[in-house]
Amino acid sequence: MKRSRFIRVLTFVFSIALGVGLFVLLLLREDPKVIALSLTTFGVLPFIGYVAISLINFCLYVWRWQLIVNAQTGIKNAVSFWRMYLHRMGGYAVSYLTPAAQVGGEPARIALLATEPRVSLKQAAGSAILDIAFELVAFITFVTAGVVLAMIEGLGEGTNTLLVVIAGLFAVFLFLLFFFLRLARGRGFFVPIFRFFGLHKLKSLDKVEASITETESIMSVFLGKNPRLIGGIVPLSLLMISFRVVETFYIAWFFGVSLNFGQAFLVSTLPGLALLIPVPAGLGVFEGGFEGIFTLLAIPLSAVAFSLIIRARDAIFVAIGLIHMLAKGTISFRNNHLRKL
Repeated sequence: MKRSRFIRVLTFVFSIALGVGLFVLLLLREDPKVIALSLTTFGVLPFIGYVAISLINFCLYVWRWQLIVNAQTGIKNAVSFWRMYLHRMGGYAVSYLTPAAQVGGEPARIALLATEPRVSLKQAAGSAILDIAFELVAFITFVTAGVVLAMIEGLGEGTNTLLVVIAGLFAVFLFLLFFFLRLARGRGFFVPIFRFFGLHKLKSLDKVEASITETESIMSVFLGKNPRLIGGIVPLSLLMISFRVVETFYIAWFFGVSLNFGQAFLVSTLPGLALLIPVPAGLGVFEGGFEGIFTLLAIPLSAVAFSLIIRARDAIFVAIGLIHMLAKGTISFRNNHLRKL
């Protein structure tokens, strides 16, 4: 095994072990019997309702991606909504199972979309990169609002932790803004980095640079020629991420706890920071985030039980995504095999 691969495997195993350790620690602190009783209180029908709400919200994520693909290809419904839905589920599944929770699944959904006859690989890559960029902007804006609200409420008073978090989020926001401006002005983003490190001097990477250049050109055209569409995508992205507040209200209600808006907003934002930590699915860290915010806000809820409802929903999403990827892989193999006959 190569050294670089060994380090990646070791890092992945370590992150998994860390997540499992944190999760078990929280499980033991809350008492498994209390957690089981809480889950029983929640019930099966409310869980089905929660999954249904999440599936409907997922439609908005797919719609945003489809709008970008349609604009890039110049074809209305270049890919059917249902197929786009499944492709994004595939990307979600990979993201969930990798340490890079927000972006880990992008190569998967790029590959899935590229199997569509009306979409080129470069268009698939460009659409996915733009889609995740819009999502990250909305995510950072949403979490920043939560951190600011936490400061207004006096949480974390006497420490500089929240200020550091805001500074970090603002830095990432500026980075994304720089990314959009560079592409919108046709100056490129990835190619300058590629050339800065001297990779363009390697003949073996000539095709790679050409591919990146073409992909960035597709994204630049989209950003430059679709201001009205972009003006609609931005509020749509904020609406989608804000839907987490509704889901938080819903889960807490069926646990028998009534939250006010401030509590629901903080619960739906601050634990989301765990997804930025390189642990698959934020295991342990995600639950720890809920426990911390529940304690600070004096919310009488089991953090582990609350997170398990979300994880059970996520497990269904991951299953759908993996089944689609396996089916798509089988179909692609079969089609390639038939072409060779």
